[in-house]
Amino acid sequence: MRVMRGNWKKYLGILVPLAAVVAAPLVMRDRGTDGAVGADVRLEIITPHNETIRREFGEAFAKYWEERTGQRVYVNWLVPGGTSEIARVLGSKFDAAQEIGKEGIGIDLFFGGGEYDFSKQAKLGRFEKLRIFETQPELFGENGIPARMSGEKYYDPDHGWIGAVLSSFGICYNVDLVRERGLDPPTGWSDLGDPKYARGIALADTTKSSSVTKSFEMLVQQVIQGELAIHEEADREAAIALGWVKSMRLIQRIGANSRYFTDSSAKIPRDVAQGNAVAGMCIDFYGRTFNESLKQEDGSSRLKYITPTGGSSISVDPIAVLKGAPHPELAQAFVEFVLSREGQMIWAAAPGHVPGPRYRALRRLPIRRDLYEGETLQAMVDGEAMPYVQAEKFTYAPELTGHLFTPLRTIVRVMCIDAHEEMKDAWAALIAADFPPEATARFEDVSAVSYERAGGSIKSTLKGSKVDSVRLMNELGSFFRKNYKAAERLAKEGR
Repeated sequence: MRVMRGNWKKYLGILVPLAAVVAAPLVMRDRGTDGAVGADVRLEIITPHNETIRREFGEAFAKYWEERTGQRVYVNWLVPGGTSEIARVLGSKFDAAQEIGKEGIGIDLFFGGGEYDFSKQAKLGRFEKLRIFETQPELFGENGIPARMSGEKYYDPDHGWIGAVLSSFGICYNVDLVRERGLDPPTGWSDLGDPKYARGIALADTTKSSSVTKSFEMLVQQVIQGELAIHEEADREAAIALGWVKSMRLIQRIGANSRYFTDSSAKIPRDVAQGNAVAGMCIDFYGRTFNESLKQEDGSSRLKYITPTGGSSISVDPIAVLKGAPHPELAQAFVEFVLSREGQMIWAAAPGHVPGPRYRALRRLPIRRDLYEGETLQAMVDGEAMPYVQAEKFTYAPELTGHLFTPLRTIVRVMCIDAHEEMKDAWAALIAADFPPEATARFEDVSAVSYERAGGSIKSTLKGSKVDSVRLMNELGSFFRKNYKAAERLAKEGR
């Protein structure tokens, strides 16, 4: 008894991580478990994908596998939240597993999310090598899936992950509300900063949504690259700094036009579709999914989605087999299915087409370049998008903003979200006074978040302690609130 009393903390330290590893899948498990009855094996996949995607791929793979092997598989989807939440879950579970000397965490695959999050997990050594690169080399090379395109990585150089489907970022808008306000349909990011959109833009909190942060990064990239083109690289550093300032001011105007900042990017097209906002920034498949769900008999829809020409790279949503996967062979087979012609057309074809989805059009673009021709191209609902052609119109330059992803999401937070009430009041006063110069200059003062500071003191502070990060955010928030209040006062004075 004395031994237990003296060492209870030690044993608790072992038992708690073990309990976390065992219990977490039960907490996250998808509610629909009817298909598990009678299954020979259960494949565990953690994902941010919506229920429609999960259902289509889960059922299609189960059918595919049983036809080839006679084995009945049940795909169990673990859905703790968005990609940021999944990253936290994986981190805690792998840490707990390491504490007790386990390699795996009881999950087979990570499916869906952005390249940024998958690259981070790969660097931490949490993925197995994918065998598809050896078993199906014909999928890669000159006319296959490229290693890089549009400045984005399409698969891990060490083969830990691969893009499963293509993604871009753009604008969804409500056709009826755009018409009511007498606006032309938006075609680019700058349109969302037009005062005519005041209180009509839907946005998400960048600290909770990687996809909206990526949308803002695309905006910043386009503005900076525009400045570099104008100055023809004569003074590269000055052009980049000026492009950054101009993009921050555009983000301010878009933020000032916003009705709110939601905690989920998936809510943006829903609210635009319902008429709660005129337009919003979103990832392509969210926009296309709602466009599809609202289609009338004549093919029209009150919600439309556009990718700004030259305003977004074509990136990927990856898939990976997790280290120590309970069913490594089956997990590798799932990756191969997703990259097969049958799996790829689930993303793109209309319901009922073979190959294609069974229930609903997913309105996403396959990563396999060889499918953008002939009968498979004709079967795609959005075949006219031609992502590999679009990719040539914009090249993401990671050296410009890739290192500023975390600072950018924090800057948008302190500049537009934390000071949103003051910002909206100032913006309304500026519009009413027709943007007097002194007030406008005060509103647009972004000196506290310059390109140099963003990549220097802001970035380094955010990497440090939480106390220092909170202090920094309070300081920056105070800076912008004071500016917005001063801008409102000056505007009302006509200065």
